[in-house]
Amino acid sequence: MRSLTEITAQEQTAQLPHFGLADIDTLVADLKTIGQANFNRVCILIKLNQREVFFHAGTQTTNENNLWIHKKANVVATFDHSSLFEKAKYQNDPESFYQKGGLSHQDYAIVGGGFPIGITGTGTIGSLVVSGLTDEEDHDLAYQALMMLKDQLTSA
Repeated sequence: MRSLTEITAQEQTAQLPHFGLADIDTLVADLKTIGQANFNRVCILIKLNQREVFFHAGTQTTNENNLWIHKKANVVATFDHSSLFEKAKYQNDPESFYQKGGLSHQDYAIVGGGFPIGITGTGTIGSLVVSGLTDEEDHDLAYQALMMLKDQLTSA
């Protein structure tokens, strides 16, 4: 399990110079490039300002992946951190995550795969959520795709 420090550093490092609807296709292409053979094993949700702007259901996924996607997205939207960050934060007592916030297991899940889309100097403006691999692999796919997009946006 990654440390809170490492996950926080990833969230900060992955902040983009800008992000909007015009960048969705590039981010999806990056997810396909990085995910390669795993792309058909995952569901992906991209939200921008609480609006669902992209959804992919891989041919090897089920409705269960859709349910996990929304639980992870709720964590990012509520806490402005990745769902893996919340998992690490509450790793010794996961039930307290739900009790402290009055949150439902039906609506929230502290497993990796939900990643905030942040803009430098602005903060979180959306989320990239992956479900279908292990929770750390879901997290890594989202993080690596955002880093690839960041490189493209800063070199353009």
